[in-house]
Amino acid sequence: TAGINRFAWDVRNQQGVTVPPGQYQVRLKTENVTLTQPLPVLIDPRVAADGVTVADLQEQFDHNMRVRELVSGVNQLATRLREAQKKLPNDARLNSLAAKLLTDPVRYSKPGLLAHVTYLASMTANVDQKIGRDAIERYEVLKKEFETLRGEVDQVLGSNSSTTNSTPE
Repeated sequence: TAGINRFAWDVRNQQGVTVPPGQYQVRLKTENVTLTQPLPVLIDPRVAADGVTVADLQEQFDHNMRVRELVSGVNQLATRLREAQKKLPNDARLNSLAAKLLTDPVRYSKPGLLAHVTYLASMTANVDQKIGRDAIERYEVLKKEFETLRGEVDQVLGSNSSTTNSTPE
């Protein structure tokens, strides 16, 4: 709108993942004019002083994007399973699958796959850091669990193309 406008970028991409240092562009569009300027994003000197490199932050970004895709896939599977449970609330197969995927709303219950995946996402998403091998290995384990569980859900409910195509690499 006309007048003074302000925009603050939190250095996150459209998926909500913090981008690594690098060259970006800022684009301003009005009715008749489009202006583009380079916007270099630099590493925080405090982070660099701790021994974290730009390559480390790129690895963190790549990891966080993979985990974000996994979170999305697990959420889609959870939605699909909950919808099926609404239609067939007493189906033992669906309830067994739900027990693997979802956490019972009871204090100190065993966390389901969804809880493990979202915890992993939160563990590496909010601090500039070198990604630990344990986080990368945990991602691989959770990804395999997701693929196995998705296959089991597909066997019970039939294949679903929207979750089939959401497998992270």
